[in-house]
Amino acid sequence: MGLLEVPKRPALDYKWLTLIVINLGVFMAPLDTGIVALVLPNISRDFSAGIDISIWIPVIYLIVLTAFMTSFGRLSDIRGRKRYFNIGLAVFVLGSFLSGISASLPELLLFRIIQGVGATLVLVNSRALIVDAFPPGQRGFAMGIHVTVIYLAIATGPALGAVITQLVGWRTVFFINVPIGLAILPISFFKIRESKKAVKQSMDWLGSLIFAAALGALLVAVTFGPKENWTTVDTYVESIYLPIINTFIWTRTFISIPLIPLLFASFGLLALFFLVEWRVKQPILDLRMLKSNRLFLSTNLSALLMYTAHFNAFIMLSFYLQLIRLMDPIQAAFVLVVFPLTVVIVSPLGGRLSDRIGSRDLSVLGLVLLTISLLLMSTLSLNSSFLFIETSLILLGLGVALFASPNTNSNLSSVTADRRSMANGMLGTMRHLGQGLSLAIGAAIVGVFLSENIYDVGGTISAFEYVQGLNRAFLIGAVISFVGIFPAFIRGSKKSLDIVE
Repeated sequence: MGLLEVPKRPALDYKWLTLIVINLGVFMAPLDTGIVALVLPNISRDFSAGIDISIWIPVIYLIVLTAFMTSFGRLSDIRGRKRYFNIGLAVFVLGSFLSGISASLPELLLFRIIQGVGATLVLVNSRALIVDAFPPGQRGFAMGIHVTVIYLAIATGPALGAVITQLVGWRTVFFINVPIGLAILPISFFKIRESKKAVKQSMDWLGSLIFAAALGALLVAVTFGPKENWTTVDTYVESIYLPIINTFIWTRTFISIPLIPLLFASFGLLALFFLVEWRVKQPILDLRMLKSNRLFLSTNLSALLMYTAHFNAFIMLSFYLQLIRLMDPIQAAFVLVVFPLTVVIVSPLGGRLSDRIGSRDLSVLGLVLLTISLLLMSTLSLNSSFLFIETSLILLGLGVALFASPNTNSNLSSVTADRRSMANGMLGTMRHLGQGLSLAIGAAIVGVFLSENIYDVGGTISAFEYVQGLNRAFLIGAVISFVGIFPAFIRGSKKSLDIVE
């Protein structure tokens, strides 16, 4: 080396750079989830909406994620994961801004659809880009870090949302995503490498649209059916404001939806969906792949049951703490934050252990802990101690942490590299389908016991009957979680089964 030469600093290894940039981009979606879970009672109060109506603020977002995860994953496999990850960031920022300025519940629901499209593109490519960047022996650890970031965002969401809501108002919480997304987008554009394109794959937009219609119809029926005695659900939409073009769409429409016909229509659409998926060459729900790949089937099915079992707990407890225990958002946030913080702390351990011993035993243990936690919550009372609530949430966090990263690592490693976005999309479909079903089931059970004036804190709510509904929702969740243990056993116990190159 010459006297004038200066040693170069080693560049940050690409895999770690990818992990950092992708996790920063992904941070927004779960941050939004955590915030919405905390501020939903405030939104309900401002828009004078019952829980069965306001629950659609997260549900409609999840319908988009569920229906289009796999299609967007395949589109990204074909045309480039980096490209659509960046498009997703931009669309998510736009949807967040519009949600923040919405003046009515129909407007907020419309803008949440836009936000959901962006989130779908971001989430469906994030894990595939990370797995692309890491060798097989390090993917579990990387996925553990990724899951940690997701739950760190969920943990940050309630606290941040509580402070902002208390000081400024709930609308501002949607604006948080705007500067974050605008800062990350150029870094992602210039630093992340484009993935290898799988040009031989084809799209299945028909399947996605049928699935979205079927899922929407099913969740409307499940959400409103018990409370409305399976008659009709009625609503009036006067107008929707489109801020970008500064225009009002004066709908002045009264909508009456018969619930029994809607339920049968959802079953018919689901039957049509499965028929289409069996005949299409490359479907969004690959029934043949589920049939032939035991590990892929197990990871998807157990994820569906796990999220169906527990996802409503966070929002249901948020309503319980703020409307029954009369806490302000900041107090409620301090109670709820223990769940995502537990996941943040334990997830890296779960990911690292899965690299060594495989995913089956960890997934089973996670589901057992989840079942115990939900059984404890099913005994919640009007005067339950906060130590009891915190203990239940810690167990819930342990269960999710020990399940999520090993299950995801096994799922993505069970397919070849050119199908990982598709596999992540299908796993995301199961995850968000479970989340949507969980919210619908929880709202249906608890909503039976609530009046339309839920937004009047301490008003016409029958606290005792509400808690009874909450107990039943958690008990049903515990049963679903217990059932989810059995699919985990079919994947086999050997670590070698978790890796396919």
